Amino acid sequence: MKGNNSTEDYLKCILSLQNERGSVRAVDIARTLKVSKPTVSVTVRKLYDQDLICFDQDGHIYLTIRGRELAEKVNEKNILIVKALKSIGVSDETATEEACLMEHVIGEETYKCLERFFERHGQTE
Repeated sequence: MKGNNSTEDYLKCILSLQNERGSVRAVDIARTLKVSKPTVSVTVRKLYDQDLICFDQDGHIYLTIRGRELAEKVNEKNILIVKALKSIGVSDETATEEACLMEHVIGEETYKCLERFFERHGQTE
């Protein structure tokens, strides 16, 4: 499933917060992404409707299996793109910023080719 930028950013944010804290609240997402609580509410509702997140009885937000898989895939793309950019001399800060933009548009074919390139050339960070 290919998500849009907002969907993928929210899923990555929830994954990060969930791994860090165990549970996530809408206010945590708003703070992290620097967006308003109403914006979070609208997007969270869409994620719920797409079966990407679920809620517990206290309103905490959790990724579903499907949501976690998509979030992890976007995260993997981000890590690989940062690695590729840094390997050609892009600064850490620029690589991180631009990878966040590129992760949403890079296709599966390009991702796999980059992955194979780094496997063959044994490059690590």
